[in-house]
Amino acid sequence: MSFANPWGLLALSALPVIAAIHLYHRRYPRMPVAGLHLWGVARQTSTPGRRRERLPITRSLVLELLAALFLALVLARPQVDVSSRAVHLVAVLDGSASMSTRPRTAGEDRTSFRDRAIEKLEERLADLPSGSVVTLIETGRRPALLFGPRGEPAGAAGALQTWDPQSVGHTFQSAWDLATQLAADSGSLVFVTDRLPDVERENIPARLEVISVGTPQPNLAITTARWILKEGGGGEVYLRVVNLGPAPAMATLTGRAGDRTVFSQPIELDPGRETPWRVDVPGGLGQLEVTLDAPRDALGLDSRVRLVEPRRRLVNVALTLPADDLARQSVSRVLTALPDWQPAESEQADLVIAAAGEAPSTLSDQWWLGIGPVDPAEAARKRAVDLSDRSAYVLEKRHPLLEGVVLGGVIWGGVQDLSTASWDFSPLVTAGPRALLVQRTDTRATAFVLNIDLARSNLVDTPDWPILVSNLLEECRDSRPGLRRVNYRVTEAIRLRVEDQVATGDDLLLLTGAGRRRQVARGRIVEMAGLTRAGLYTLSDGERELARFSVNFQDPIESNLQELSPGRREPVTPVTPDGFQIDSPYTWLILLGIMLIMGLALADWHVLSPARTSS
Repeated sequence: MSFANPWGLLALSALPVIAAIHLYHRRYPRMPVAGLHLWGVARQTSTPGRRRERLPITRSLVLELLAALFLALVLARPQVDVSSRAVHLVAVLDGSASMSTRPRTAGEDRTSFRDRAIEKLEERLADLPSGSVVTLIETGRRPALLFGPRGEPAGAAGALQTWDPQSVGHTFQSAWDLATQLAADSGSLVFVTDRLPDVERENIPARLEVISVGTPQPNLAITTARWILKEGGGGEVYLRVVNLGPAPAMATLTGRAGDRTVFSQPIELDPGRETPWRVDVPGGLGQLEVTLDAPRDALGLDSRVRLVEPRRRLVNVALTLPADDLARQSVSRVLTALPDWQPAESEQADLVIAAAGEAPSTLSDQWWLGIGPVDPAEAARKRAVDLSDRSAYVLEKRHPLLEGVVLGGVIWGGVQDLSTASWDFSPLVTAGPRALLVQRTDTRATAFVLNIDLARSNLVDTPDWPILVSNLLEECRDSRPGLRRVNYRVTEAIRLRVEDQVATGDDLLLLTGAGRRRQVARGRIVEMAGLTRAGLYTLSDGERELARFSVNFQDPIESNLQELSPGRREPVTPVTPDGFQIDSPYTWLILLGIMLIMGLALADWHVLSPARTSS
């Protein structure tokens, strides 16, 4: 027994005070008389002092002492410290998708590894001493607390039934560190997985007991899934399927759009090899679910993909270069080979390709490329210099416009001096002091200037020219509102550009999918990272749907179930639980004490009331 507020015991000093009041309180007994006139004139007599008398034990005294005693105990808040052999069990569960494997080998129990792990932990929970507590942690890219910390074992058993391991391959170290921290010095640590960790490559805590419930299994998996649109309409679904078992396998690939079967085709898979597969599909399906069915497929999570039909994101391109200009002809030749763009007028264009001497667009959402010469005057063109094919070019490789551009063997002709230009710029490609490709910073548009005279250069005859124009077109496309793609892998970062009126709203956006809902910060670019659950997702702004996309589980390493192994590894440093203190404030006793105080005060008032005394 201890007290949460020992200072409350100072209230016990009221007990002698109450006793002293009752001891020295002068009492005059009642004396019935026939008439007051017989007493005559009252005389005041003085006494030399009060002699000490015995303390009168009255009902009022007893009630008041009891009330003061209970009040002191309530203020001190008594509590009971229970010391027991109770332990703190910290269980780490492997959240890898392989834990969802359902064995397919002959003669083996078909219970999934997840269910086996739950059985092992339920046995541990049943054997815990009275008063023990439990903490459950799931491994993953980020460890997750499934239950606790320090929760009741009955609640932990309920949390285990909702556990659904689906994570891609990851390390367990962060989850082990969290478990060690929560277990402190006396907690019991256990890790339940489907393969025994390698003690030479992994830093396993010395107090950690490892239980593995896995066995090697055959498995088939879809490692790549894409839906590609065709120019003439319709599309093509491209898959890569791998057989991760020791023997050849026959499987059936089936694609369904709602209740409609779009395709169903048998496929033979050699062991240890990836097999590409493609099929034409009609347009207008909206979404497609592809399944890989085989008798010896132990993990179903990686044998199904959901694909959303992509939409064409056309880029409106305006060419304002003169019709007989070599630059216009060179740009047109490259654009003809690139998909998903259409000609447009300058006012409606997403991308304007013009002469470098023209003024760029002032629209913030428009892209602009100016092709030199920057100063078309004859004198300025004569002063321009040509760089040889041995010139050293410095490229800003971090800029996406220059991805894949090398400029090896390029003669950069007609280079003019931009140091005297009336506009500000940031260089992207330079040769010594000369700026060759720059981005203008004096306009709201995304504007670039190519400081070159294509009539004096071989750039259009090199592989860098179509790469540069293609990068420009794709970067412009990516700057348009919408998703770059609609089909992703788990853990892939997803970026969405939204319209200005959506970006400036107040409320958070809502992301719904895979049986979960979460809020997403709104902005010009909306980023959604860390999606670890496969499924269809929808991002909405109130009642308006902003984007719809799919996330699929595709991880060849995690799908390989040949290295799973059963077994158990005892902790290197066993921990003997010493028990711990359970603080029990016993709030109901305090409430009972308050009620007793009120009852005693009421009884004391009843004893001392004039009506009671006169009776």
